[in-house]
Amino acid sequence: MGTMFQRNADVPRSLTVAFLGDSITDNGRYIALMHAYFSEHMPDRDVRLINLGVSSETASGLSEPDHPFPRPCVHERLEAALQASRPDWVVVCYGMNDGIYHPFSEERFAAYKDGMSRLIAQIRGSGAQAIVMTPPPFDVRSVRGEVVSGSSDEGEMPQHLPSYSWKQPYASYDDVLKRYAEWCLSLGEEADAVVNIRDPLLRDMKKMREQDPEYSSGDGIHPNPRGHWVIAKTLLGRLFNITLERMPEHALLADAELPEWFALTLRRHRLLGAAWKEHVGHTNPNKAADALPLAEAMKQGEELQRRIVALAAEYHRMTDTKVSEWSGYPRTDFTVHGREAIVIAPHVPAAGRPWIWRTEFFGAFDYADRALLAQGWHIAYCRLSHMYGCPGAVERMERFREQVRERFALAPQAALFGFSRGGLYAVHYAAAHPERVLALYLDAPVLDIRSWPGGLGQGPGSAAEWEDCLAVYGLTEQTAPQFDGNPLDRLRLIAEAGIPILLISGDQDVEVPMEENAALMAYRMLELGGKTTLIVKPGGGHHPHSLEQPQPIVDFITEAWNGRV
Repeated sequence: MGTMFQRNADVPRSLTVAFLGDSITDNGRYIALMHAYFSEHMPDRDVRLINLGVSSETASGLSEPDHPFPRPCVHERLEAALQASRPDWVVVCYGMNDGIYHPFSEERFAAYKDGMSRLIAQIRGSGAQAIVMTPPPFDVRSVRGEVVSGSSDEGEMPQHLPSYSWKQPYASYDDVLKRYAEWCLSLGEEADAVVNIRDPLLRDMKKMREQDPEYSSGDGIHPNPRGHWVIAKTLLGRLFNITLERMPEHALLADAELPEWFALTLRRHRLLGAAWKEHVGHTNPNKAADALPLAEAMKQGEELQRRIVALAAEYHRMTDTKVSEWSGYPRTDFTVHGREAIVIAPHVPAAGRPWIWRTEFFGAFDYADRALLAQGWHIAYCRLSHMYGCPGAVERMERFREQVRERFALAPQAALFGFSRGGLYAVHYAAAHPERVLALYLDAPVLDIRSWPGGLGQGPGSAAEWEDCLAVYGLTEQTAPQFDGNPLDRLRLIAEAGIPILLISGDQDVEVPMEENAALMAYRMLELGGKTTLIVKPGGGHHPHSLEQPQPIVDFITEAWNGRV
């Protein structure tokens, strides 16, 4: 009990996460996808994901008149759920049913806020961490049945219809859910964390409809398998700092086409979900007919998990590596301890097999990258986004370097390219492993988290990123001003190692002020006797990065390579 919700460490060796919610959670494919990720990439971690979702449930206690039975309310079973599951974290997702598919009303909104606040308080009172997901969007374009327009905020109905309901929802019901989601995002310290799933789902719908205007995201209320993957990857990113872009093939396959290990994952998920729901109890009259006693379900679940892990390991070995083409060059995608990685190979490798290591924003403003690629340099990248160069990120960077060097027979030292927040990663890594670094090219780099995302200096900062950054460094608003673990505090190690540095920055950069970052690094490195070149772009802002005519960068990197010992 009581595992702290902090994202500065690796995935805990042992963790129990309970999920409370309505039919979207009851279905819980997103939970199964998370479990599949851990089974494939981190089988040594005992991460127990307990699905306690109940169809039709609310946090508000409200129910529309035309619902076939009074909607269950989580408060009717919350104490029993917490006592039975004994979770470290509880992830809750309510809202879709809480507005009872009517137009907005302050009374219903107040009932939702009160129900959610009491839910959060009771979870935290039990010793667990309360993690709130925003309600997902209501996608009216995917509704297969009838939707109804209202004539007032209180939902006056056309006389030929009895009432709004899940079968006949308010056409603009998503406006209601937007307000509910905004309230969730304003919870601050009332909850231990808030995960915004609404915006990622909306972005994905927009993307898919740009490709197919008739795209259906589900039935309007319940996301389709693609939507469940979006929820899963959002939770993995927010809760575990596991940032994923590539969708696994099994996420969208029909049941008959699933690889055996994921088919067993879904079977285990349904088996345990039904058993847990009935063990805790609920007031939905539709009982899980195939539910086993919890002890028997858990026994079968353990046996299934052993098979899943063994089959997933073989599946991973056979399918992890993907080879494709990137701008005419061979591209290899793979994973390193569950983190997505990319290597672009030149047509003819230069002698000694030199390589560029992009620490963030692969492919962005990559004029110098491409120029060096054409001269025989490899380009490598490992996706460690939203870790802000913290010690955990540096540990994962070293794992990546070890594997990519062995796999592609690359040079012992890499030229690290740190753009914007990528500067945090590049400099922290260079300070920790100076013998591994050929040179540093830092472009509009973040070199002090108090400057960005903290906004404690000249720049505005970014509140959302600051919250994440504090979490991964284990800091608070009170301790951050005295933090002495920034890249600017570790320059002596880099200067003593003789690592050459190229800094490029715009003197009108508002987001990451040059005076607090690149210029300050150049000044301190000069004092330390380091090898530093600063190129200032007069009138330049934070974007665009790099130089469209990248020869000065290419010359700097080539000179470092030719001058290595």
